[in-house]
Amino acid sequence: MSLTPKRRTTEKKLAANRINGRKSRGPVTPAGKARTAQANLRHGLYSEAPQEALIALGEDPAEYNHLLASLENNLEEGLERQLVRRIARALWRMQRAERMQDGLAVKRVQNGLQMEELAVTPRLLHNNDISERLGAIGQMMNRSGTPPTAAEIEALVDAFGDNPPKDIQELFPLVRSFGEAASKAPRPASENGNMGAIPSSAEGEEWDPVRQKLHAALTEVAVHYLKTGDLLMEIYDKARSPANIAALMAPKDENAMFIQKMEDSNLRQLWRLTKMFLMIKRSRGEVEEDDQSLTASDYVDENEVS
Repeated sequence: MSLTPKRRTTEKKLAANRINGRKSRGPVTPAGKARTAQANLRHGLYSEAPQEALIALGEDPAEYNHLLASLENNLEEGLERQLVRRIARALWRMQRAERMQDGLAVKRVQNGLQMEELAVTPRLLHNNDISERLGAIGQMMNRSGTPPTAAEIEALVDAFGDNPPKDIQELFPLVRSFGEAASKAPRPASENGNMGAIPSSAEGEEWDPVRQKLHAALTEVAVHYLKTGDLLMEIYDKARSPANIAALMAPKDENAMFIQKMEDSNLRQLWRLTKMFLMIKRSRGEVEEDDQSLTASDYVDENEVS
């Protein structure tokens, strides 16, 4: 692949270039000649002038000369310094990959919990709201004061909204019938001549079969919504359980898998560099062949990373 972008020239420009080219004698200064030599450089692998290739690749020839001089002066020491740098770089990349993995895991857990809780929370709130409305009907039935008015009955019904569940809608006729029966039930007169309180629950069971029917239906529906609420709360609590968080933490996207491969690649590179470094140390007599000091083999199994 060429290192210089391919130029697009019109026919008019080509004609002008030919005319101007006949007048030009080419570059005169050394810098101009160097630029001309690099004009059609493609990769520089077979270049006879390494300096030109380095410049074209955006690299500093002085750094290359410094590396070459360090190796020429003392190959072992120069190579050792380069290995130490590469070991440090491999370790740093491994730490960077670890931070990236942790960051992605935190995002996966946060997003997963948010999605699961958002899926449960509206259902839980709706269920709790229905349970509270059913409780209001039960309080109205067990009230020992005056009977409910028609407006109170309709307010209890309207509190369930425009589209209540079917089992709730089936309660409405019973609630209205109870209100009508309670308003017509005989009550003893009070001392001032007004009608007294409606009969108690026990007395009502004798004179008001409508109340009995409403009580049985209301109890069945209320128990159903109480159990549903307990089940939804259990689902909500499980979303933040250690097992579910661990499942959400598992890498699933391509970025996480790529980072894992990058981390494994750095580990293999670290193993190879460490082996080379120890070989140089042994060749200089700084590490004995039977030295029991800590080496990379104590941490890494070559079969796992090769």
